[in-house]
Amino acid sequence: MRNPLVLLVGTALVLALTLPFGFHAQAQDITGGGVLRDITGGAALIFRAPQNPTVNTSGQGTLGGGKVKPRGGVKPAVRQQDKIIARANAARSASKTREAEEQYQLAAKIAPDDARAHAGLGNVYVDQGRFADAVTAYQQAIKVKPDYSAAYLPLAFSLARLNRYPESIAVYQQTLKFDPSSPEVYNNLSFAYNYTDRYQEAVDASQRAIQLLGETGEAFKLGFQERNEIRSYAYKNLGNAYNGMKRYDEAANALKKAAEIEPKNASAHFNLGLTLYNAHRYSEAIESYKEVIKLRPNLAQAYFNLGITYYAVNDKPAAMAQYEALKGIDATMAKQLYDSIKQ
Repeated sequence: MRNPLVLLVGTALVLALTLPFGFHAQAQDITGGGVLRDITGGAALIFRAPQNPTVNTSGQGTLGGGKVKPRGGVKPAVRQQDKIIARANAARSASKTREAEEQYQLAAKIAPDDARAHAGLGNVYVDQGRFADAVTAYQQAIKVKPDYSAAYLPLAFSLARLNRYPESIAVYQQTLKFDPSSPEVYNNLSFAYNYTDRYQEAVDASQRAIQLLGETGEAFKLGFQERNEIRSYAYKNLGNAYNGMKRYDEAANALKKAAEIEPKNASAHFNLGLTLYNAHRYSEAIESYKEVIKLRPNLAQAYFNLGITYYAVNDKPAAMAQYEALKGIDATMAKQLYDSIKQ
């Protein structure tokens, strides 16, 4: 009887499904928290918290939509608009979400052609995880001012969070017109390409992200993410793309690199294990899963997959040992493992 291989989906909530032994499963993300779900697994969208809209202090009196350019000094209405946006910015910076939302809404009502007000509102929605509302707000900002570059990156991110990947890809591609050398954009494009089975484009995008980040040099910071974390994401996306193309040896090389960059990242080791399993390199897969268990000793899926991999090499005692360990972590999954290795 052919053995099943676990396929993991989700982040905070992880589900296990059994698949036929011959099915070339794709690695799945298992880390949860700040890392987002990825159908080819173990990578994440790079997220940079959007900056507050700029408040005009030049005295020229131009709204963010570029449609109000008063002559003879700054008109009171324009000054008032800047004050409202400044208050909204201050409230957002102080995590006063409701106040920030109200002030940006007021700014948008007073000056509907001010892209800053709509983008600021989108930022507040992103802060709350209200991505559908964020998309509407950013799209309005771009409608008002098509070259308002600050709206494109968070719009693309919000679309991706809503699993609207084709739209997200289109916006990321537009973003490259404003910033053609952004590792963030190329990494996130790779993520979205993987999700839409555009694997060669994912390979190209992740390789470009890796090239832009470079092997040496200054740390590349985006929010809480350091350059090495982002490099690891790019290599994981590259591995995922090769997985999608069933080029498992190349996928394994990329994922090994991701694990080398972040040796304590259980996701990289886990996905490497799945890739090695798909390549029928079972002994190496066993070592990868053992590394996952060292890093995440309560991760039920690692014990399950390790047990299945032992079964693949006809080591039933070792497979049963994983069943015994798994019983105290996840009884349902333990039963699945038991039923699989007793077939």
